Amino acid sequence: MAKRTLILGSVGLLLAFGSYQLLDTQMFDTQMFDIEQMQDSKACTKPAGMAFIKGGTFTMGAGAVYPDEMPAIKTVVQDFYMDRHEVTNLQFSEFIEATGYITIAQRIPNADDYPDIPADLLIPGSAVFVKLSQAVGAATFMNWWHFTEGANWKNPLGPNSNILDKDHFPVIHIAYDDAQAYAKWKGHRLPTEAEYEYATRGGLEGAKYATGSSLTENGKYIANTWQGLFPFNDTAEDGYVGLAPVGCYPANYFNIHDLIGNVWEWTQSVYYPRHFDPSDLPENLPENGYDEKQPGIAVGVIKGGSYLCAEDFCMRYRPAARHAQDTGLGTSHIGFRTVKEP
Repeated sequence: MAKRTLILGSVGLLLAFGSYQLLDTQMFDTQMFDIEQMQDSKACTKPAGMAFIKGGTFTMGAGAVYPDEMPAIKTVVQDFYMDRHEVTNLQFSEFIEATGYITIAQRIPNADDYPDIPADLLIPGSAVFVKLSQAVGAATFMNWWHFTEGANWKNPLGPNSNILDKDHFPVIHIAYDDAQAYAKWKGHRLPTEAEYEYATRGGLEGAKYATGSSLTENGKYIANTWQGLFPFNDTAEDGYVGLAPVGCYPANYFNIHDLIGNVWEWTQSVYYPRHFDPSDLPENLPENGYDEKQPGIAVGVIKGGSYLCAEDFCMRYRPAARHAQDTGLGTSHIGFRTVKEP
């Protein structure tokens, strides 16, 4: 099957808007991000099971950088358990084998959901990041995110890619319903935005990062992010270009790994462009969330940032950071983890 790539104006709007164009990837001197060449690491910790997190009160949104992280509000979280790392390819494959579940990226999109998209472009696939090797005019989402036919959790770059020898990498190309289905199968659920931020802070009230005031400890990075000029050159000062296996970076003070960096992670919370006190919610809030860049689209909150977050582009590898994501779209940097009640 011929590979086609959709270039759209926003990752969160892939397939949702009619403003798109078909482009041949050979038009650009590009290189698919190096997921294909990475081998599973034997040196990384493979932390098992779930960590118990004692509930409490914390300031959600403390240390805000972007407007949607405000205002900072006092928030109460009850006791819960959280996975010590992201759901891995191995774990997700066990779910698929047991249930026969087909992910959103593997399904043909419903034409009724995308009335402005020609029928021949309604194909199974997902959004894949393409690193640019040279400047292409103004660097925008249209240059580095490609809707790639056949890309999904087990073919992360398209039909000619696979996840062999990547059992311990986080599963990617996961849409909201996919994450929910896995969590339900496990008897778990997705964390709320408040639970995720509380867990990420690890008891450090107001800290900028998951383990304190810096992204490094003793000269070593605490998370998998992008170093160098985005989206052209990741210098891999943190040890990895692209995805890293789970558990390669230090656990926080709740003994949980990778709550910032590596992959964005789904929460069960819907997105609004600011925090609201749960006891004083406006009556007219859209049930499925709201993002002014994606009007009319159901949007959820993803947390944690990813390997694509860079200091010069996306400083969202912080506990306070949050992002709006179309619930029907996974990408090559979105995964998840689960929680459960004691």
